[in-house]
Amino acid sequence: MKHIFHIFLFIVLILASGFTNYIPREDLQKQLYYFKSNLNSYETKVTEWNRIITELTSRQKAVVNRIKILSELIDNIKSRDNKNDILKQEAQFIYRNEKIEKLKNEFKKRILWLYKKGPDYQYQILFTTDSPAKFYARLQYLNKLSEKRTTDFERIKYEEFTYEESKRIKGYRRSEMLRYINEKKEDQTLLLLEKLNIDDSLSMLKSNVDNLLYNAEKLKPVITEIEYILSVNQEENKYELKTNPDYKSNSFDSLKGVLIFPVNSTNIVNDFGKSIDHNTGTIINNEGIDVSIAENSEVRCVADGIVENILDVPLYRKMIIIKHSNGFRTVYGLVKDIRVNISDKVTAGNIIAVTSQNLDGQVFHFEIRMGITPEDPKYWVARVKQVI
Repeated sequence: MKHIFHIFLFIVLILASGFTNYIPREDLQKQLYYFKSNLNSYETKVTEWNRIITELTSRQKAVVNRIKILSELIDNIKSRDNKNDILKQEAQFIYRNEKIEKLKNEFKKRILWLYKKGPDYQYQILFTTDSPAKFYARLQYLNKLSEKRTTDFERIKYEEFTYEESKRIKGYRRSEMLRYINEKKEDQTLLLLEKLNIDDSLSMLKSNVDNLLYNAEKLKPVITEIEYILSVNQEENKYELKTNPDYKSNSFDSLKGVLIFPVNSTNIVNDFGKSIDHNTGTIINNEGIDVSIAENSEVRCVADGIVENILDVPLYRKMIIIKHSNGFRTVYGLVKDIRVNISDKVTAGNIIAVTSQNLDGQVFHFEIRMGITPEDPKYWVARVKQVI
């Protein structure tokens, strides 16, 4: 988080009433809480989505195997001798049945061998290594062994299915055989559609997981930085911000220097005007100010007006534009839970939304414009009172 303690504070005593306390440390603690909550949410979603990905991948393999089986079955039927040689079929049945029994017996021997060695045998040989190299070599071997058992089991299922289907269609007439082939082709088409749906779901889930992991990795250093700041800076500085819009005039151009601040923070992280983006080295122009403030903090309308527009803008997320007298407008960006609608009349001090966050963190964006010309909001809001 850039310039986390670059706090813009006009420290001038004000005798007027209607203030609220702003304690930077407390706001930073709230931000830390929300960042940690977000990180926990990301990690929980990643775990859940990875579980779904595993299930879908397993289903995907099953569907692919089923498609393969049907393809081979259809090809075998089509390549049959039209004379329907009974002796040849019987020989194939005997051969296939013997093959299935052989596969089953080999599979059974491996399972019994592992059982005799004990249910934890794989873990014993894995964790009794005396070097990382042996550990990873054994882990690779066990993974291959597990994959081979799965492959063998799938092969047994395939052979049994083919055997049973061959017995079922034995003696079919030509019309029955054609109908059977068409049924299997329809099954194959449905499986191909299911595979496409699974592929799309997996692609979307994997993309979502990548995005969450990216956001989680961005949050971790931010959390570390805030925890460090809180640990080395124990000061409980307190400031009072004007919240009572006791304006003597409804004319916006007469309110310069007395406007209430729209949020309970003056920790400006991106100031008005041109500056250099430290990440890219490019010059950026900010037509307002960006204030660091904990998410879900109240946003107040600074003067009477009418809600002119509510937009969803990249970088600034939800944005509220309020039209005031004399051609002035105020802009409230990076907000959520909006409590007003377009064309609503609003009064100074009304809560119109709460703060949100973007890639820069928990931030609120505020602009004041005369027509289309941006004004520096710092010169329009009332000065801040420091509590000694």
